[in-house]
Amino acid sequence: MKKKTFCDNNRLLYDLLRLNRIMKLTTLLLLISFMSVQAVGFSQAANLNINMANSTVKDVLREIEDQTEYFFMYNDSKIDVQRKVDMNLENKSVEEVLNALFEGTGTSYVIKNRQIVLYPEKQSTPGTPKPVKSEQGIKSVTGRVIDTGGLPLPGVTVMVKGTTNGTITDVEGNYTLNDLPANATLIFSFVGMKMQEVGVTKQTMNITMEEESIGLEEVVAIGYGTVRKKDLTGSVASVQGETLSKIPVSNTAEALSGRLAGVQITTADGSPDAEIIVRVRGGGSITGDNTPLYIVDGFPVSNINDIAPTDIESINVLKDASSTAIYGSQGANGVIIITTKSAKGGKTQVSYNGYLQTKSLKNRLDVLDPYEYVMLNYELAALSGEDGIKGFEKRFGVYDDLDLYKYEKGIDWQDDMFGADVLSQQHNISIQGGAEKTKYSLSSTYTKNGGLMENNDYTRYNVNFKLDHQLWDNLRLDVNARIADTEVNGSGTSGGTYKVRTSDAITKGPVNGLEDQIVIDPGTLADDEYDQWVKNNLTLSEQAAQYWKRKNQKSFAFTGALTWNILKSLTYRLEGGYTYGFDDNQSYWGKYTSNASYVGGEPLIDWEQSKSIRLREAQTVTYDFSSGNHKFDAMVGQEINSSQTKATDIYATNYSDDLSPEKIFANLGLTGGVPSISSSFSDKYNKASFFGRVNYIFADKYYVTATFRADGSTKFAEGNRWGYFPAGAIAWRVNKESFMQGTENWLSDLKLRISYGEAGNDKIGSTLYKLSYKIDDRKAYGIGDQLASYYVPKNSELPNPNLKWETTITRNIGLDFGFFNQRLSGTLEAYKNSADDLLIKRNIVAPGYDSTYENIGSTSTKGIELTLEGHIIKGKNFDLRGNFNFGFYKSNVDRLAPGIEEQSYASGWAGTDNKGYYDYKIRVGDPVGLIYGWVTDGYYTTDDFSSYDEVNDEYILKDGVANIGMLGGRIGVRPGTVKLKDLDNSGFVDDNDRKVIGNATPDFYGGFGLSSTFYGFDASVLFNFVYGNDIYNANKIASTQQYRTSYPNMLSMMDVDNRYTYLNRETGEIITDLETLKAINEGDNAKALWSPFSFGNATAVPHSWAIEDGSFLRLQNVTVGYTIPSQLTRKINIQRFRVYTTVNNVWTLTNYSGYDPEVSSPVRNSSTSSLTPGVDYSSYPKSLSWTFGVNVTF
Repeated sequence: MKKKTFCDNNRLLYDLLRLNRIMKLTTLLLLISFMSVQAVGFSQAANLNINMANSTVKDVLREIEDQTEYFFMYNDSKIDVQRKVDMNLENKSVEEVLNALFEGTGTSYVIKNRQIVLYPEKQSTPGTPKPVKSEQGIKSVTGRVIDTGGLPLPGVTVMVKGTTNGTITDVEGNYTLNDLPANATLIFSFVGMKMQEVGVTKQTMNITMEEESIGLEEVVAIGYGTVRKKDLTGSVASVQGETLSKIPVSNTAEALSGRLAGVQITTADGSPDAEIIVRVRGGGSITGDNTPLYIVDGFPVSNINDIAPTDIESINVLKDASSTAIYGSQGANGVIIITTKSAKGGKTQVSYNGYLQTKSLKNRLDVLDPYEYVMLNYELAALSGEDGIKGFEKRFGVYDDLDLYKYEKGIDWQDDMFGADVLSQQHNISIQGGAEKTKYSLSSTYTKNGGLMENNDYTRYNVNFKLDHQLWDNLRLDVNARIADTEVNGSGTSGGTYKVRTSDAITKGPVNGLEDQIVIDPGTLADDEYDQWVKNNLTLSEQAAQYWKRKNQKSFAFTGALTWNILKSLTYRLEGGYTYGFDDNQSYWGKYTSNASYVGGEPLIDWEQSKSIRLREAQTVTYDFSSGNHKFDAMVGQEINSSQTKATDIYATNYSDDLSPEKIFANLGLTGGVPSISSSFSDKYNKASFFGRVNYIFADKYYVTATFRADGSTKFAEGNRWGYFPAGAIAWRVNKESFMQGTENWLSDLKLRISYGEAGNDKIGSTLYKLSYKIDDRKAYGIGDQLASYYVPKNSELPNPNLKWETTITRNIGLDFGFFNQRLSGTLEAYKNSADDLLIKRNIVAPGYDSTYENIGSTSTKGIELTLEGHIIKGKNFDLRGNFNFGFYKSNVDRLAPGIEEQSYASGWAGTDNKGYYDYKIRVGDPVGLIYGWVTDGYYTTDDFSSYDEVNDEYILKDGVANIGMLGGRIGVRPGTVKLKDLDNSGFVDDNDRKVIGNATPDFYGGFGLSSTFYGFDASVLFNFVYGNDIYNANKIASTQQYRTSYPNMLSMMDVDNRYTYLNRETGEIITDLETLKAINEGDNAKALWSPFSFGNATAVPHSWAIEDGSFLRLQNVTVGYTIPSQLTRKINIQRFRVYTTVNNVWTLTNYSGYDPEVSSPVRNSSTSSLTPGVDYSSYPKSLSWTFGVNVTF
């Protein structure tokens, strides 16, 4: 048995070593590719053969592009490209062809490298001076090109009209031209700017270029292609890499927070590797996965944190089904398309971006000081009788001496647990360049993200390589290789089993009392005594060190594509991808952990390893056609995805305390441990897809899009495997209509969009429709003198062969608008999503199974989104922009299983202490996230009791006063005990008196920000907000009563001035007389409502006192930067040098009493955690961070 276990483990170790070799080999290949691309040069265009009859000018231009490496730029409203021509030219240069094509038309051109710019010869750009001929004798000219805000424009093409003499402005917008002819005229052209012609009249010519409606010309990534923003018919939100590059973040999802309407980003807690929950329009599944589909450079990925934010060119979020249906079964929850920085030709450019960051605990919770602490615990001890007082006195001394604790400083254990000096850093080096046929980009990023807890950090290495090579004139090869290596160290804290509870920083006493307890063998103690012994004798940082964890994730992705331009309008593309992932999770529990106490007090380990392989192949054929007012394109494609996962879990005990965790895992099997549990798991999944899309545009006013996809998935039984997902959209550009003439000066865009579509969801296990088994050595049996493995069901869910696709229908109407040449622009959208045949996990009673998945539910979501962007001030030296986004949605459960109107779920935050109480509910007609419990009704006062029974130590309630003593079976009712409402007037508070007491779903959310430039300075601020959601503050329940520990510290709300007390402070005796209790707890002395600790150790009862408003407005970050003038940096061969500082999590306006209102603690029952959002229990608090960074381009 042991031999088999170690062989399996060694196999996984071998895979890890093999991955390391793969990474080394890949790095070598990347370096070889990088060194070799410089050898590829730009080939001069050969002479042309043009033989075309009754063809448009546009067709001729395309033919020139097909025969050469040139590409054309022109404004089709100024250049008549629909004019019919007949041409028969043999072996002519491109200049000869163009001269013949535009002879007598008033159209001229300039050529620079591969770019040919067409412009009307006799027409100046509106609002610019007419061309002035240069004076005689001027042979050279220099100058600077800027925009209307005074910012330099790098990359502007400056040509001498009628010649091939030209240049491009540098990073500061500067240019120089020599050998000018007499009366020279310069032409300035730049994408997104109005072309200008200026006569040379002096040796220094500074030019200010005006913007076209650049926002409308922006290219947006959609499924299997791109489209101009102005031609969109679906709902798409975008963030450009330039915006992200100015805000230092360690992961991609975090960078989206507060920036996109309809996209809600929630960081579960403040740990370095905290789960970041992304929801697009809320998601429609109940028990299924609502995570959106992530596409990186055309290929699906499971974890976008493997992508370094510094590598991102743009992020586009597809939100409605007309956009997502092209992804079929994966698009129901939205699609996030990430495009990494592409390979660029030209001179090699090296850039460095790096920062250093310090972190500190943002908020601390107020806890009792030493004196209030001992007084509270004395009262708790006295309430339990003489034995309780004796135990207290042994630890803290007699009552008359407790005043001495007023002079003790004590320890705030929040400082011990979260007070570590934290330094985070990120360093990125990128190299890009190449020649005309071959371009490359290589980026390497190192990220180290420190945690507030000692020995808790996150380290990630990223390498991203792109190569673009033109094999032939009509065949291009694209290659992309990505490597990510992530390591997380530390015990972790949030939520469930086997982890340090951050709530211990609240409940651990600030003083130890008279003396430390005598060190005894911890293995002989009962569980509660053992936990108490650990808390008394180890600091929290020492306790955390006993829970050692290391998680390592490695991934390698290689993708390639061939693009074949078969004809000028017909393109074939073949894509292939290979992704390998390896996860290695190591956990160690030292001898001073409760887990070790279960196995004799010796250390134990758990080692989980898994590897996954994913293969993808896709083929698409695209056809585009335009003639006059008609533009048409169509795409059809086929795709195959295959994935395989294997995992092994080893659990071993009885290690020597002298061995470090690192040594144990490095020499497993040689260090004395005894493997007691071993299990293995494997999974395969295949999917075949066929899809297509058609776009038609008439006169740039009327738009039609139709999409269809068919997916076949092995996650379903034969007969149910195929799902079909159609979608359609129409749009109308109203401002182009004749009746809108006269509005051009103030209305630059007005487009109405309507869409309808279907998308699917198959995010479930791959074997839920059939019986499958796995090895479980915990149930081994004997055959002769050998142990044999026992096979158990792989899943706890009963297989269901009738499972089929979950389908989401989206209806969307949107209005895009822009004013004053897009100085103010925005989008208003309304939508309704309906999810049907939901894949819901339902509890059942069956031998060997406790649940099953069925298609039994439906949900609906309605929402409104608003996005605004404004260029508020455009000045020569001052620029100010603003943005705002807002999202509102209401989600309802429309149907559950037949005959079922509601279903209850338990968050499980308190484990068995919940006594089986469900604290969440889904109900037909209501949203997901309803918090369920009792309604707090103040506290019992002395007027609720008729007398005190001294013999039985029992207070007698008056007739008609509801009794809560039935809850948990052990709640003693006395004056000061919390009172809960008896909703059914039964006289007792029981299960029938529960109701919905909160809703974790927000009413609306969004963000807004400002960015500005002033001379060389830049500054930005970003706010985000959430309104209307409730938080289940379980911490408040756990830290205001005797919960899981003796002599607990509590929140400061439990000091003597804020709690109901039974103590005669002069004598130290417990008061039982009703009139005396009334006198000391009511009137001027009563500052609080009730005393939560009166529950004692009975149970963690969910009630409305713990439900708090989670609304907040957060100043998420503030950034200030300065770019040193290039006149200074160029002297040391630096093109650009920017320094900046950023403050994150600056300020939060909220009424929430916990660490942070943005929280959703992971809980024990992970299979239903999506149904129990908004729980705050023992979560890792968020930090305030200061960042100092530089951006350098050489």
